[in-house]
Amino acid sequence: MSRRWFATWAAAGAGVVLAVLLTAVGDPVSLMTPGPDLAAPRTPPVQPPPTTAPPGSSQALPTGSGEPLGPLTAFVGLLIQIAVVLVILLVLGVVIALLRSAWHHRPRLVSRPAGEVVAPDVPEELLSLRQGQLGLLSGGEPRNAIVATWLSLETVVGAIGLPREPAETSTEYTTRVLRTWDIDPRSLADLAALYREARFSQHALGEEHRRRAMRDLTTIHDDLAQVATETRGAPTT
Repeated sequence: MSRRWFATWAAAGAGVVLAVLLTAVGDPVSLMTPGPDLAAPRTPPVQPPPTTAPPGSSQALPTGSGEPLGPLTAFVGLLIQIAVVLVILLVLGVVIALLRSAWHHRPRLVSRPAGEVVAPDVPEELLSLRQGQLGLLSGGEPRNAIVATWLSLETVVGAIGLPREPAETSTEYTTRVLRTWDIDPRSLADLAALYREARFSQHALGEEHRRRAMRDLTTIHDDLAQVATETRGAPTT
């Protein structure tokens, strides 16, 4: 228990003990009043004349004298009250310590940032896409080849079944899912940019764009194969 908690409990305990003391002592002025002078002559008490009760009637027994308890009895009662207070404080301290320990060791839910995807193992469908995509990208007009290659990648990634954000486009979703694996982010971003340029621009795309897409696609598939090898021993060919 920290010093702050110890000081708090000490102050509370002192306050409770002080309250008990004041309650048990009562009027402090009465305790300071001197008792009867022992040297003064005592006057014998006047005995009341005996009374006789009628035959067959019951007479109430005399009750206690009503005199206050002696100093020793009062002191013992005070000690008992202090002991009770200390026991209560001890029990409360143990209960609070147990609650704090339970709260400290409570199970914590690990929250993930919005949009973060926990990727499974690299699926076989994605690994087997390598040769077909490289062949698709190498033939035909560069614009059409780049678009067809990326769309085939979107189709396979969409079949994995990972959740998709409501506002995400298919390109954003494919990029985010692929980035959950340890692949080169620059190659992935460049291939996605080439796809958007080929899909939505009006200018011509040449062989340089095809070569860029080929380098990016080769790097992505190499990285995916490496991840699969490290996680489950999948073949890299």
